[in-house]
Amino acid sequence: MLNTLRCPGCEQPFHVRFGVGPSKMARFYVPCANCSLPIRGRSHGQDLDSHRLEFEAEVLPSEPSLEDTFVTVDPNVPSNYSATQRGELGTFPTMTLMLLVGAGREEALFEVLSRSRSAVDEVWPKVRRIYEYYLVEDWKHFDKAGKDAFNDWQTAATNHGRATAAHQAVWAVTAAITDDINDSATRYLHKFRNKHTAALRLTKYLHSSRADVASGLVPQLQRGSFQLLDRFIGHFDAWQMGVLRRVMPTNRLVMLEDLTLFRDEFDILRDLYQQGFETVCKTLRFAVAAQNTIKRQDPDDFGPDVPLSLNNQKANPKSLNAYDKLGNAARLAYIGQVPGWERYAALLNNHTRNAIGHATAWHDLRTGKIFSDTKPDGVQYLDLVADVFGVFDALSASLQVLRSVRVA
Repeated sequence: MLNTLRCPGCEQPFHVRFGVGPSKMARFYVPCANCSLPIRGRSHGQDLDSHRLEFEAEVLPSEPSLEDTFVTVDPNVPSNYSATQRGELGTFPTMTLMLLVGAGREEALFEVLSRSRSAVDEVWPKVRRIYEYYLVEDWKHFDKAGKDAFNDWQTAATNHGRATAAHQAVWAVTAAITDDINDSATRYLHKFRNKHTAALRLTKYLHSSRADVASGLVPQLQRGSFQLLDRFIGHFDAWQMGVLRRVMPTNRLVMLEDLTLFRDEFDILRDLYQQGFETVCKTLRFAVAAQNTIKRQDPDDFGPDVPLSLNNQKANPKSLNAYDKLGNAARLAYIGQVPGWERYAALLNNHTRNAIGHATAWHDLRTGKIFSDTKPDGVQYLDLVADVFGVFDALSASLQVLRSVRVA
């Protein structure tokens, strides 16, 4: 859409080429082409006919052409504030995405963007009903919701079968949202399941799992993880572009330094990241329990070797409950030292959490960066978007871990 705005600051008119896409409510900003004043706005609507743009500026009754000089802003695709001519990187959204991923990867990117949008808009509302009925054990409506959502739904007669069906339904959506290139979470989940299955042969592990269910810990984490997944998906538009850092070749990531995602949703991303980070870390006890059992036949036995990154720690925790009292960075260190789990731990970037969680953190709309006392040089907004995407990936795997423990 081409618009002409009058800046409320310098009062000069300028042209904006605005990219629109399906959105419940996207908060964005447009830098004035003359004085760089950030002008906030909102975009909402599922199609062109119903789509509405609201600017905190006067919209002038003019009809700019594509030959005019303009500022490009697309809340769903990184843009380049300095690119004012047609064809420059950061002007046309589709072309920008193709240039970023490079030849041969365009199809993979557009496939995951289309697939994830369909999963969020069409499938998740049905799956959410399935899991809600699962949580309250309303099996009559659970089966009805399942049959409404999936043509091949099979009625299960056992708690094990129902748990499997409910979590497979959730996984169908979360796997559709994440890309097919970064397998950090799926690899973690696969290795956990193998360790969990083997550990179930030992009485101590089985009793530990059953105690965590009986205490209410596992059901509580299941509900909390599901509700948080639902919140992530409700704000999907805000972090969808985090997929770029996962599908772009490493040698092309430098191209993102000249681009900005002109969204004004730092508060949403910060809360999603922090809540997701904390919730995932609460589920790590089940992974280390399986690892301890496989290595030392006891879920509470952490052995004598402290992870190298915790060399200032004198001894390992004496039990899983003691492990839970460690800081999140320490808990992640035990996950990161297990072969095949290190990349899963890396999805939870503690440096990002420390930067955005600081009370002084703020989003500077002129630079598109997030600054705080701990990050005076700033963190690129796109980096935070990518990290939120990674936390969603980790959280979706955590819910599947909880399912395995619940049915033990």
